Amino acid sequence: MLKRILIPLDPSPYTDNAIQIASLMGQNLGAELTGMVILDIPGIEKSIGPVPLGGLYYADKLEAQKEAEARARIDALLEKFRRVCEQQQVRYQEARVQGSPSTMILEESNFYDAVIMGMKTYYHFESQSGEGDSLAEILDHSITPVYAVPRDIQLPDLSQERIKVCIAFDGSFPSGRALQRFAQLALPDLMDVTLLTSQSDHNLGDHLLNQAEAYLQAHGFTSIQKVCTPTGIIKAIDTEYIDSHHLFVVGAHSKRGLFDFALGSLTHHLLKLDKRPVLIGQ
Repeated sequence: MLKRILIPLDPSPYTDNAIQIASLMGQNLGAELTGMVILDIPGIEKSIGPVPLGGLYYADKLEAQKEAEARARIDALLEKFRRVCEQQQVRYQEARVQGSPSTMILEESNFYDAVIMGMKTYYHFESQSGEGDSLAEILDHSITPVYAVPRDIQLPDLSQERIKVCIAFDGSFPSGRALQRFAQLALPDLMDVTLLTSQSDHNLGDHLLNQAEAYLQAHGFTSIQKVCTPTGIIKAIDTEYIDSHHLFVVGAHSKRGLFDFALGSLTHHLLKLDKRPVLIGQ
C-alpha cells in the first residue's frame, strides 16, 4: 500500500499537476505527501562562471543575490503546496534540501513508495531558464516508481467516473515490475484496467494476459479488459487508447536507451507525447 509520496517542486504547471494528482492519491489512500524544494547551490555557482582576477567580491555578491532570489521562490513553492494539501485535507510534510536536484531526489526517493514529478522539469530555476534533464537522470538510477505528469491534465471526477488505466504488458521483467508496482500502489475499487499486449502469436499473447489478469485479481482488481493486438504497441496506443484512458503503466526497458527514439521505446514515446500521466515501474 502506498503510504509516502515524494513531490519535488519547481515553478511550472507540471508541478501544479503533480500536486493535484498526489493530493487525490493522498485522499483515497491515506498517504502522506512530502513537498521537497531544492536549493541548487552547484547550479548557482556554475551559472556565475569563472571569476576574473579581482572579481571575487562581485562574484560573491552575485551568488548571494541569486541564492536570495531562489529562497524566495522556494518559499512560494512551499506555500502553494501547503495551501493545496490543507484545502484537500491530506497529510503532508515539507522538506528543504541543498545540492544537485537529481542527486537529492534520488537520495530522498529511497524512503518513499512513489515519486510524482513532471514529464519536463525546471528544478534548476536559479541557474537556467529552460527545462532540465532531471527526469532522465532519475529514471536511469531510481529504484522507486515514478509517476510522470504532463503539462495539461484532466483529473477524473471519482464521484461520477472510474479511473481508466492502460497497462502495456509483454511478459518482460520491466513490464512485470511495472505491473507489480501498479498493483501495490493503486486503487482497485476505483479503476477499470485494460491489459494490452502486442503479439503476433495470439496463443502467447493470451497466456501473458491471463497471467497478468490473475495477478491483478489477487490484488483486488475486478474490472479488467484483455487485449492482444498484432499492431505495434505505440500505434495501438496512439490510435485506440491515448484519448480514452487516464493513466498508462509501462516498464523502463532500457535505462541507457530510454530516451532514444531509435529503440522504439513506448516509455519514451509517452513521455515525449506529454499527454497522459505515466507510471514507470522501476
